[in-house]
Amino acid sequence: MNETEIYAFLENTFIATFLDELIPGIFHNFANPLNGIMGRSKLMQRRLVDFVGKMESRYPGIEREMGEEYKKIISDVHAINSESDKLFNMFRVSTGKFYAFGTHVVEKLNVSSLIEAEMGFADFYLDFKHNVKKDIRLDKEAPEISGITAFYSMIFWMLIRHAMKNINNENDKTFFVATSHDDRYVTVEITHIDRGIFSGWRDMSSNMNEILDIAATWNDEQKKEYYPLLLLKLGDEGVEIAHDDGADLLTIRIPHHYKKEA
Repeated sequence: MNETEIYAFLENTFIATFLDELIPGIFHNFANPLNGIMGRSKLMQRRLVDFVGKMESRYPGIEREMGEEYKKIISDVHAINSESDKLFNMFRVSTGKFYAFGTHVVEKLNVSSLIEAEMGFADFYLDFKHNVKKDIRLDKEAPEISGITAFYSMIFWMLIRHAMKNINNENDKTFFVATSHDDRYVTVEITHIDRGIFSGWRDMSSNMNEILDIAATWNDEQKKEYYPLLLLKLGDEGVEIAHDDGADLLTIRIPHHYKKEA
């Protein structure tokens, strides 16, 4: 055993505690000062607006006399509030992602909201954020489905991550994701999903027990490709998965068991 192997063991031990133990504490410790900054910055903004209003009422020419410095103070306070809101939104996206990972019970979940959160989290990948156009069309009226939030969060993260890697090798730098629904299914469409993945999946037997037997022989790369699809089917065998080879578009249809009132 060498230094690298010893470090790898210790690193894996650290990672094993990260999600369950460290992340909740980290977010908790960030939350208190962040809430304080948010609250005080908004209070300062309101007080400044009130103060400036009173000054301008009492001294009509004060803005002209004070010049650019007067306007700069107001602009800076507005900028602080705007950046605070952005910071809070990033914090919310991060905590939401790790909350999803920790939710392992069957519950009602909204696929559109989940994908919206995943896309927010995907912006932490800077190349994807700055160099890839996004065409996001989410059906806010889609019915809820039954499932385990952690599983669906991981499924969509893996598919989005797979698309990120494919986009780097393609000329079309537009990532498309959409949700829709009908009387039976909530549908998710995602582009830049390699046709080879679906071809391999389609060639497998539709019998889940046989697929699970085959899965035991997959290498790590195959697991990254097929496990999201396998987890979808294990969650609900009624899930339908299709692929448009021409558009590299993966379509997932998830039963929502929702019946309209007569």
